Amino acid sequence: MKKTFLLLALGFCLANLFAQEKTASLPKTKYNLVVIAHRGDHTKVPENTIASLKEAIKSGADYAEIDLRTTKDGYMVLQHDATVDRMTNGTGKIKDLTLAEIQQLNVNNKNKPSKKVYRIPTFEEVLKTCKNKINIYLDFKDADVAETFRQIQAAGMENQVAVYVNSIPQYKQWREIAPKIPLITSVIGGITNKEQLSFFLGQASIEALDNIYDTGMIATANDNDVAVWMDVESDDESPEIWNTALSKGIQGIQTDHPKALIEYLDKNGLRNGRGRDSTQADPYAKYRSRSYRELKNIKYGDAPDGQNTFDAYIPKNIQPGAKVIVYIHGGGWSGGDKSEFPKQLIEELAGKRGYVVVSMNYRLVKDNTNRFPAQIEDVKKLVAFISKNAKRYEYNGNEYTLMGGSAGGHLAMLYAYGYDEKKQVKTVVDLWGPTDLTDKAVRPDGSDADNIVIRFLGEKDVNAQITKDASPLWHLTKETAVPTILFHGGKDPLVNVSQAKNLYQKLQEMNVPSALEIYPEEKHGVSPSAAVEVFAKMLSWLDKYYPAR
Repeated sequence: MKKTFLLLALGFCLANLFAQEKTASLPKTKYNLVVIAHRGDHTKVPENTIASLKEAIKSGADYAEIDLRTTKDGYMVLQHDATVDRMTNGTGKIKDLTLAEIQQLNVNNKNKPSKKVYRIPTFEEVLKTCKNKINIYLDFKDADVAETFRQIQAAGMENQVAVYVNSIPQYKQWREIAPKIPLITSVIGGITNKEQLSFFLGQASIEALDNIYDTGMIATANDNDVAVWMDVESDDESPEIWNTALSKGIQGIQTDHPKALIEYLDKNGLRNGRGRDSTQADPYAKYRSRSYRELKNIKYGDAPDGQNTFDAYIPKNIQPGAKVIVYIHGGGWSGGDKSEFPKQLIEELAGKRGYVVVSMNYRLVKDNTNRFPAQIEDVKKLVAFISKNAKRYEYNGNEYTLMGGSAGGHLAMLYAYGYDEKKQVKTVVDLWGPTDLTDKAVRPDGSDADNIVIRFLGEKDVNAQITKDASPLWHLTKETAVPTILFHGGKDPLVNVSQAKNLYQKLQEMNVPSALEIYPEEKHGVSPSAAVEVFAKMLSWLDKYYPAR
C-alpha cells in the first residue's frame, strides 16, 4: 500500500517551480473505467513475475501494476518488498544482491506454495512482455529515473507507462527527465476537502490520484483533468466492494482479481464507469465552464523572449470599475515565469470575486545583464500600460494591489514603498519576500542567498547605496506606506524570518494597517495544510483593504 503524500510534501510556494502546465496524458484505454491488475494477476501465480503479467494480459486488464527496485550491480528488477524474504526461497535486501544472485532464487509466495519455478524478472523483460498488450502502472520504489526512462524509450513504450512517485526527488526527476510521462501519487493527511485539493492540484503536474473517497474531492480532481483510481485489492473482493468504489465516480480500480472484476463489469454494462459513458452528460461539465477570459502574452514593453509580457484574467461579467490585482513571480530575480500563478487562485479572484488579475513577466538577470533596477522599471511600465488601457476593458486603472512570492514579494513591496509616484498601490500581499538587502541575516557571506543578491545588484557591499535603493525597508516612510500583509516561514533558510519581522515592526511603529503571519515550522514557502490558511487570510485581507466591489 502507498504511504506517501507527495502533494503535502511538495509544499505551497507561489514562487516555486512545481507549478506547471500539464505536458503528459495517461495511456489510452478502450474503456473510461480502467482495471489495474495489482502486481499482475497473481491469483494463480506469484506476484511481479512474467507469469503474473501474462495472466493480467489474458484477463483483459488495462494496466499491470508493478514494483521496481535496483540490484547491487545496478539492474532493475520487479519486487514489491525491499527484501526477497517473503516471496522467494532466499533472504536479503534487493540492493545488497547482484542480478546473478537474484536470478537463482525461486519466486514462490510461501502462503501459496507451488512446484513450478518462477524467477524475478528484469525491467527489460517486463517491457518486452507488455509492449502493445497492456499498459504499465509503475510503482517507482527504488530505481534510477534516467535509466528507467532510457529503457522505456528503448522499448518504444513511452505511451504505455504511468509512474507512481513516492517522493519529492522522484517527482522532480521525472518531470525534468521525462516531462511527458504521466505521474500518479496518493493524497492522504493534510488535504481533507475539495477546496484544499483544488488549490493544490494547481501546484503539481499530476495525471492521476489514488484512494480518494469523498465524492466532492473526486469531482474536483476530475475538474482539474486528474483521474482518480481506487485500490480495492484483497483476497475477499466482492461485487459489494466493487460497487462501493464505482458509486464514487472514480475512473479506475486496482484489484487482486482482475478477471473476476472484468467479468462482473461486462456482465452489468459497467465498463465505462457509472455516469461516465458517452451516452450520458458529463457530470463535471458545470465545473469546466470558466467564469473568466484569458488574455495571454500581452506585450507591455520591448524586452526580448517574452520578458515584457503578461497574462490577464478578466471576469466574463466584468463590472465597470473592476479592481486590478497584479502578481509578480519569484525565482531569485533570475528565473520563474508568470505561469506560476495558480489557476485555482485565479478562479477565486477573477471568476468568483470579480477582480481583474494580471500575472507579469519581467527582465531576468542573466550573464551580468538586466540587473537592478531593470525589474522595478518593468513593474512601472506594466502599471502604466494597464492604466492606459483601462477604458478598453472597463476596469479601474487608477488603483492596484501588488502581490508576489519571494523575489516577487520583494518587488511588490519595493515598488509600493519606493517607486509608486502616483500612489496607485492600495495594498501589498507579500509571500516570504526579502525586505532589507543590507541585512546580513538575509545574506550571510558565501551563502546561496548572498550570491543571488550579488548577481541581482552587481554589488557585494551591503552598505552601498544601490543595496539600500533595492531594499523595501529603506523606502518605507509614513508617506509611502500602504496596508501590508506578510506571510513567512519560521525556518526559511533562504530569506530569514527576521526580514518580515523588521518590516512589520516598522509598519506598526508608523500605525500602518499591517499583519504578520509566521508559520513556525515552514521553510521558503508553506506546506499545503498551512497554505489553506494562507489563502483564506489573503482573501480576508483583500476583503478589508481592497474589496472587489
